[in-house]
Amino acid sequence: PPVRPDRDNDLQIVTTPWLMPATLFGLVLAAAVVRALVAGLTELTDDEAYYWMWSLAPAASYLDHPPMAGWLIWLGRQMAGETPLGIRIMAVLAPVVGALALWRTAAILFDQAVARRAVLVSLAMPLLAVGGVIITPDTPSVLFWGLTGWAVAELAVSGIAGWWLVVGLFAGLGLLSKYTNLFAGAGIVLWLLLPNNRHWFARWQLWAGGALAVVLASPVAAWNLAHGGASFSKQFGRVAAGNGPTLKYLGELLGGYAGLASPVIALLGLIGLAWMLRRVWTQRHTGATLIAISVLPLLAFMLWQSFGSRVQPNWLAPVYPSLAILAAVVLCELRASPMFHPRLARLQSWALPIGFVMTVGLLAHATYPGVVLLGARDPTSQMRGWKALAQELDTLRQSQAATWIATDNYAMTGQLAWHLRGRTPVIQLNERLRFVHLPEPELALLQQPALFVTLERNARPAWLSARYRDVRKLPTLQRWYRGVILAEIAVWRVAGPVAPLLDPLTAPLPKATALVGTKSIHPAFR
Repeated sequence: PPVRPDRDNDLQIVTTPWLMPATLFGLVLAAAVVRALVAGLTELTDDEAYYWMWSLAPAASYLDHPPMAGWLIWLGRQMAGETPLGIRIMAVLAPVVGALALWRTAAILFDQAVARRAVLVSLAMPLLAVGGVIITPDTPSVLFWGLTGWAVAELAVSGIAGWWLVVGLFAGLGLLSKYTNLFAGAGIVLWLLLPNNRHWFARWQLWAGGALAVVLASPVAAWNLAHGGASFSKQFGRVAAGNGPTLKYLGELLGGYAGLASPVIALLGLIGLAWMLRRVWTQRHTGATLIAISVLPLLAFMLWQSFGSRVQPNWLAPVYPSLAILAAVVLCELRASPMFHPRLARLQSWALPIGFVMTVGLLAHATYPGVVLLGARDPTSQMRGWKALAQELDTLRQSQAATWIATDNYAMTGQLAWHLRGRTPVIQLNERLRFVHLPEPELALLQQPALFVTLERNARPAWLSARYRDVRKLPTLQRWYRGVILAEIAVWRVAGPVAPLLDPLTAPLPKATALVGTKSIHPAFR
């Protein structure tokens, strides 16, 4: 049936079931099983290996992001062991909960036809499929953004003030996930400022929910207070960072969105947003207002940011479920209404098939790539070749009578630490604030000979010579897969430290503006 903007919201509460149809839920579970297989059969990405190091000592927060990803990895390791699936199991399960919330949100704001198609659209989005395999801060960010939106929808439709406490709970957990979730709060504030919603300011439940969100997010603030605001400076320093107004990054943003949402779904989502905005203006429709406000603050900010610097496509991940609802609304209208151009109506037959083909192709390539055409530029290449490289390095370490391995970047540190766990200590000499949650390495270990490992293109012999008396270059190694060289690895044997090896916690960190003008190699996995 077509979407009926004049539907009585009170009636929707009575007639809309909480549970999605069994067949649709079966598809959600089947997708989770597929993602679990991929999660168990593929090696970790660079960021996942780094986040695994977070989970070794769960902390109030970390340099790069709030702590939720590290906490979920820790929980997954308790459930499924020290394996790729154990690290990723919470990423596999999160979309199941997210799909239930998406169903209920769309059902009460629109109808069950929209809800059904919204879930199907979300399953066909490549970004959400990848997010259901690898675990990053986007995983809990998307989940708790969606749960926050569901709680607001229940509040708006029912008028029950107690839902504000649920909103505060999920909003606070979202702030423990990623700073991007601040924009979910911005959307709630915009919704409250609308004339019909200002009465909530007089209810204590609103303020209690806000206080609950602040209390839940307080560990992140406490960590930053204890470490000079390092995480806030690192992330918020990206705002407006750039070399002046430019349009060159806008195409990248739109292209990334088209690829990660799939082209037809991406187009339908934008059409749906335009239509929702028209409904907001002409009809003050509750569902249209909530969905539009849930995406506009983040979309507007990222669009503005793209005029000065690169915006990674996955930064829009939290609004993808809402975009699925927008696309679903259009799909329903294309089936029930002649209001659209006939050529546009034909898009409905292509939207889901194209999305599913792209999603299945991506997961299949990540698991068993038939041909590696792009080498190091292949987005999945960072998962390949590390096990063999780690073994080669460990053999070389023993032949050189070295005790441990030193590094200078977090990706190398995480991957080698993961593959050499229980065998060889791996310690990063710089950017020590990344590892402040871990015990400091023993001085006796640091005095022993080591292998220093870095990417060949980042080699800094003078930097090593300032730390060691004995610096000897060893043959360059390679990380490769099926005959394709993915990275050149420079190795030195170092001994006889002449200065403190570990940078102090107050050492300068990489500037946020380092992203500006650089080539994004793996946007889907950052």
